[in-house]
Amino acid sequence: MPRRTMIPPLPETNESPHDRFKRFASAILAVPKTEIETSEQVIARLQAEKRRIEAKIAAVKREKANRQKGGG
Repeated sequence: MPRRTMIPPLPETNESPHDRFKRFASAILAVPKTEIETSEQVIARLQAEKRRIEAKIAAVKREKANRQKGGG
Protein backbone atom coordinates (compact mmCIF):
# COMPACT_ATOMS: atom_id res chain seq x y z
CA MET A 1 0.00 0.00 0.00
CA PRO A 2 1.49 3.40 -0.91
CA ARG A 3 2.41 5.74 1.89
CA ARG A 4 -0.09 8.55 2.34
CA THR A 5 1.11 12.09 2.82
CA MET A 6 -0.61 14.44 5.21
CA ILE A 7 -0.98 17.30 2.78
CA PRO A 8 -1.25 16.92 -0.98
CA PRO A 9 1.29 18.90 -3.03
CA LEU A 10 0.35 22.44 -3.90
CA PRO A 11 -0.88 22.98 -7.44
CA GLU A 12 1.54 24.54 -9.86
CA THR A 13 1.39 28.31 -10.25
CA ASN A 14 3.10 30.82 -12.49
CA GLU A 15 5.01 32.39 -9.61
CA SER A 16 8.72 31.95 -9.02
CA PRO A 17 9.95 29.65 -6.24
CA HIS A 18 11.03 32.76 -4.30
CA ASP A 19 7.56 34.33 -4.58
CA ARG A 20 5.97 31.04 -3.57
CA PHE A 21 8.25 30.85 -0.53
CA LYS A 22 7.42 34.43 0.45
CA ARG A 23 3.69 33.67 0.19
CA PHE A 24 4.10 30.52 2.29
CA ALA A 25 6.21 32.34 4.89
CA SER A 26 3.72 35.19 5.20
CA ALA A 27 0.91 32.66 5.72
CA ILE A 28 2.88 30.93 8.47
CA LEU A 29 3.74 34.23 10.14
CA ALA A 30 0.10 35.32 9.99
CA VAL A 31 -0.83 32.67 12.60
CA PRO A 32 -1.01 34.41 16.00
CA LYS A 33 1.54 33.10 18.47
CA THR A 34 -1.26 32.57 20.99
CA GLU A 35 -2.63 29.82 18.73
CA ILE A 36 0.67 27.94 18.67
CA GLU A 37 1.04 25.53 21.58
CA THR A 38 4.36 25.18 23.34
CA SER A 39 5.76 21.71 23.91
CA GLU A 40 4.84 22.02 27.60
CA GLN A 41 1.23 22.83 26.69
CA VAL A 42 1.04 19.88 24.31
CA ILE A 43 2.46 17.51 26.93
CA ALA A 44 0.01 18.77 29.57
CA ARG A 45 -2.94 18.43 27.17
CA LEU A 46 -1.94 14.91 26.15
CA GLN A 47 -1.38 13.84 29.75
CA ALA A 48 -4.84 15.13 30.70
CA GLU A 49 -6.33 13.23 27.75
CA LYS A 50 -4.45 10.11 28.84
CA ARG A 51 -5.87 10.43 32.38
CA ARG A 52 -9.42 10.76 30.99
CA ILE A 53 -8.97 7.68 28.81
CA GLU A 54 -7.47 5.68 31.68
CA ALA A 55 -10.40 6.69 33.91
CA LYS A 56 -12.85 5.46 31.26
CA ILE A 57 -10.96 2.17 30.97
CA ALA A 58 -11.04 1.73 34.76
CA ALA A 59 -14.79 2.43 34.80
CA VAL A 60 -15.39 -0.18 32.08
CA LYS A 61 -13.28 -2.73 33.98
CA ARG A 62 -15.25 -2.04 37.19
CA GLU A 63 -18.54 -2.44 35.34
CA LYS A 64 -17.32 -5.70 33.79
CA ALA A 65 -16.24 -7.03 37.20
CA ASN A 66 -19.60 -6.07 38.71
CA ARG A 67 -21.47 -7.87 35.95
CA GLN A 68 -19.33 -10.99 36.36
CA LYS A 69 -19.98 -11.01 40.15
CA GLY A 70 -23.70 -10.74 39.58
CA GLY A 71 -23.69 -13.73 37.25
CA GLY A 72 -24.59 -11.55 34.25
